[in-house]
Amino acid sequence: MKAWLKRILIGLVVLMLFAFVGAAVFLLTFDPNAYKHKIESIVQERYNRTMVIEGDLELSLFPRIGLSVRKISLSEPNSTTTFASIDSARFAVAIWPLISNRLVVDHVAVSGLKGWIVRDEKGNFNFEDLLTQSPPSLETADPRFKSDEIRPAPASAAESNSVLPQPKKTDFKIDIAGLEVQNGAIFYKDRLNNLDMRLNRMTVNTGRVTFDQPFDVSVTGNLEGARPVANASVNIQGLVKLDPVTKLYTARNLEANIKGVVGAVDVQTGTLTGDFEVDSFAHALTGSGIDLTISGKGAKGTGLRNLDMSLAAPKLNFDSTAPLLQMTNFAVKGTASDEDDESYEWVLNSPALDISPTGAGGKPLTGSVRIKGKEQFGVNFRMEGISGTSEALNVAQIKLDGAYARGNKRAVNFNVSSPAKMDLARRLVALSAMSGNVVLKDVETREQNIPVIGTFSADFLKSVASFKADAVINSGKFSFDGNISRFDEPYVRFAVGADSVNLDELIDNVSDAAAPAAAPGNTKAPAAPQAAQAKPATTAVRNLVSDLMGSLIGSGTASLKQITYHGVVYNDVTAALNFTKDQLGITDIKSSIFDGQVQGDALINMKDDEVTTKLNFQDVSLEPLLKGLGMNPVMTGTGTFALVFASRNAPEGANWLTNATGSLEGQASDGAISGFDLAPLLADPAAYANNIEQAGTWKFDPAAKTPYKTLKTKLVLDNGELHFTHFSLLTDPLLIQADDNLAVYNLINNQFSFPGKFVTRQPVTLNQDGLRVSIKQVTLPFELSGTPESAQLKVKWQRLNNSPLGQFVKQRKDKEAEAQKQAAEQAAAQKAAVPEPQAQPGAATEGQPAPTPTTPETGTDSSNPPPAQSAPAGQAAPDTPAAGDKPAATAPATPAEPKPAPAPAPAK
Repeated sequence: MKAWLKRILIGLVVLMLFAFVGAAVFLLTFDPNAYKHKIESIVQERYNRTMVIEGDLELSLFPRIGLSVRKISLSEPNSTTTFASIDSARFAVAIWPLISNRLVVDHVAVSGLKGWIVRDEKGNFNFEDLLTQSPPSLETADPRFKSDEIRPAPASAAESNSVLPQPKKTDFKIDIAGLEVQNGAIFYKDRLNNLDMRLNRMTVNTGRVTFDQPFDVSVTGNLEGARPVANASVNIQGLVKLDPVTKLYTARNLEANIKGVVGAVDVQTGTLTGDFEVDSFAHALTGSGIDLTISGKGAKGTGLRNLDMSLAAPKLNFDSTAPLLQMTNFAVKGTASDEDDESYEWVLNSPALDISPTGAGGKPLTGSVRIKGKEQFGVNFRMEGISGTSEALNVAQIKLDGAYARGNKRAVNFNVSSPAKMDLARRLVALSAMSGNVVLKDVETREQNIPVIGTFSADFLKSVASFKADAVINSGKFSFDGNISRFDEPYVRFAVGADSVNLDELIDNVSDAAAPAAAPGNTKAPAAPQAAQAKPATTAVRNLVSDLMGSLIGSGTASLKQITYHGVVYNDVTAALNFTKDQLGITDIKSSIFDGQVQGDALINMKDDEVTTKLNFQDVSLEPLLKGLGMNPVMTGTGTFALVFASRNAPEGANWLTNATGSLEGQASDGAISGFDLAPLLADPAAYANNIEQAGTWKFDPAAKTPYKTLKTKLVLDNGELHFTHFSLLTDPLLIQADDNLAVYNLINNQFSFPGKFVTRQPVTLNQDGLRVSIKQVTLPFELSGTPESAQLKVKWQRLNNSPLGQFVKQRKDKEAEAQKQAAEQAAAQKAAVPEPQAQPGAATEGQPAPTPTTPETGTDSSNPPPAQSAPAGQAAPDTPAAGDKPAATAPATPAEPKPAPAPAPAK
C-alpha cells in the first residue's frame, strides 16, 4: 500500500511539474497579439461594427490571469464613425471560478474612456444593438408537413405569453470585483430634442459589479454643453442595479449634486435624492422619497436674477403602457425674478391621484402661476371630480380663471371651464363644452363683458389638436377656430371671422393715440411736431401678445365684415397671416375704406421691433383719410397712391423717425386745398416780384381755398426727413411745381424748405401808364421755408430779369426812380430861386430835406403782404418780351390809379 501510495504521489508531482513547465512554455511562447484580428472579425460579424486594436495585447498568468491593452476603438454600426475608444485598459481574471463557469474579474482599470452617445430623430440610441439579443435561428423545414399545412407552434413560443425580452438560458455569469475609470468623457447628442452636451474629466468608481445585483457607484465630472450652454460640476452616488436583458434599471439612495451654469441658470445648489426604478422597455418609472431642489441666479446675459424651485414626490408610479399614474402629496413650487424687477411664482399640488385600468379617483389637482412687476398676471388651475378608468377617464370640471393688467391701464379678467373626457391609453383628450367670460375693465370702472363658448380636442399619439371658439363682441359675432399639429414644435392653422369689431373699445388707450382733427374754425396750421415726436401709443396687452405671437409658428386667414379703429371704419377686411419664430407676415390685405379700396402686405419682426408695410390705395377720399390719420383735413379730392414704410427699433431716447424709411407715390384729383388762395397772385404778379430777393410772411388762412385738378407727388422718408423727389399741383389758373429732389421737410424739428415755381396757365394782364400788357405765361420762381406756423415766401426775382414780366417791373421801377429824381431837382431849384423865408411848418430846414411827393403804393392784403409793394409811376411803354415768355397782345387803356393787388394766403 505504501509503495502504491508513494508511486501515486510521485506521479502527481510529475504531472504538476509537467503542467507547470507546460504553462511556463505556453506563457513564454504564446503571443496574444495573434488573436487581435480574430477578435476584430468576431465583433464585425456579430455587431457590424469595426473594432481596431492599435496597441499590443499583454498577457500574464500569475498570480492571476491578466490582460492589458492600449488604443482600442469601436465604430458605429456600418460606419467608420467612432462610437467609443479607450487609451488603456487592464483587468485580472480569477482562475478557479472559471472552472465553475463563472467569470470573476478581480479589477478593471480604464483610462481615457471616450463614448459618443447619439439619439436620432426617431428617439433611437446608437448603442441599442449592443444590448439586443441575437434572434433565434430559423427552423429547418419539417418533412412531415407540406408547405401549405398548419404546423404546431414551437413549445417555447406556445408556453410564453410575455412581451418582455426573455433572457438566454445560460449558467455563465460575469462578476467584476471593482471598476475604475479615470480621465473619461461621454459625449451626448440628442437630435430629437436638439441637445448637445458632454461629461468631461469623468471619474467612475464602483463596488462589486454583477448584473441583476445592486452595486455602489460614484461618478464625478464636469458637465459642458453647447445646447444648452452648460459648465457645471457633477457628483452622483447611489446603489445601482442593471439588467440590460429585461431593460430594468434601479437606483437606490441616489444622491446627485450639480453646481455651475446650466442653460439660463447659474446653479448654486442643485440636489436630487430618492429611489428610482426605470423600465425602459415599458416606459415606466417608479419612485419614492423623491426630492429635487434647485437654487441659483441667472447666468450672464440671460436677464434672470434668481431662481428657486423644488419638487417633492413621496410616492410616484407611472407606466405609459398600462396606463397607470399614481401620486401622493406630489408638489412643485418655485419663484424667480429678472433684472426688470418682475417676479414669477408657480405652484402645482396633487394630494392624491390614482388612475389605472381598473379605476380612477383622487383629490382635486390645483395649480397657479403669478407674474408681478410692470405686468400683473395670474391664473389658477383646478381639476376635480375624477372618475372612470384610465381608458375612459371623466373629469367633472377643468377650470381656469385669471387676470392681466399693465400699470394703471385696462385690466383683463377671464374664466373658462369645461367637463373633460380622456383616454390615457390612446392619448385622447376632449373638452366638449367650454364656456366662460372675458371682462375688460378700464380705470374709469367701465366694464365690457365678452361671453365665450367653444370646444377643444387633442390626439397626442398623432400630435394633432383642434379648437373652436365663438364670442359676442360689440353685439357682433366673433369666431376663432383651427388646428394644431406637431406638438414638439407646434404649427397652428386658424381662421378668424367677425361681423363687427370696435377696436377702440377693445384695446386700451387707443383713443389717445391719434391727435384730434382741427375744428373748422381753427385758424392755426396743423400741429405736426407732436405727431412726429411720439410713437403710436402701445396697448395694454401689447407685450403679452408679442410674447405669445413670438413663440408661434403657423398660418391663418382673417375675414372681418367691419372693423372700427381710431374712429375709422374698415369694411370687408380680409388678410392671410403667416407666423414664424418672432415674425408675423400679413399678405393679401384687402379692405374697403374711405370710399375706395386698399390692399397690400406687411411684415412685423416682433423680436427686433421692426415693421415693413406696402399698401396701395385706390380711389380713396382724402378728407376722411386725413381725419383718420389724426391730421387737419386741409385737402379734399380722390387719391390713388402707393405707400411703402419700414421702421426699426430706435435706441432708448432716440426719435423713432430716425430709424424709419419709406416712400409715397401717387396722385390726387378734383379737390381743393385749404389755407391759401392763388387768385390775388394772378391779379398782379408784379406785386410779388422785386429786384431784391426779400421774403414775405406766409400765413395759414382756413377760409381760403384753392381748387385743383391733379396733384402728383413722390415723397421719400429717410432719417427723419421727407424729400420731395417730385411734386406738381395743377389748378385751372396755374401750375405749382417743386424743384425735384431739393424740397425737404424735417419731421423731427418741423422745419421745411420748398423751392419751386408758379407757372400760369391763363394770360396775365398788366396795366401801366394807360397801357395794358397781356402775357400768355408767367413763371414765378419761389422758395417757401420755415415752419407750418411761421412760413416765409421768397420770390426769386433775379431769375426774371430777362422775362417780359421782369422788363415790365424794371421799367416801372426805373420810372419811379426818375419821377423821384425829377421831384427832388424841382424842389432844389425852387429853393435856390426864392429868398430864404422864415421857416414854415412842414418846410425843409438845414440838414432836413424837404418832403418829396410820394407815389401811390400798391395795396396788399394786411395778413399776407407781398414781398414787393411799390406802385407804378409815370407813363411808359412796355419793352419787347424776352425769350421764353409769351406776350399775347397790347392795347391802349384809359390811365387810372393802380389798384391794390392782394397777396395769396399761404398754407402750411
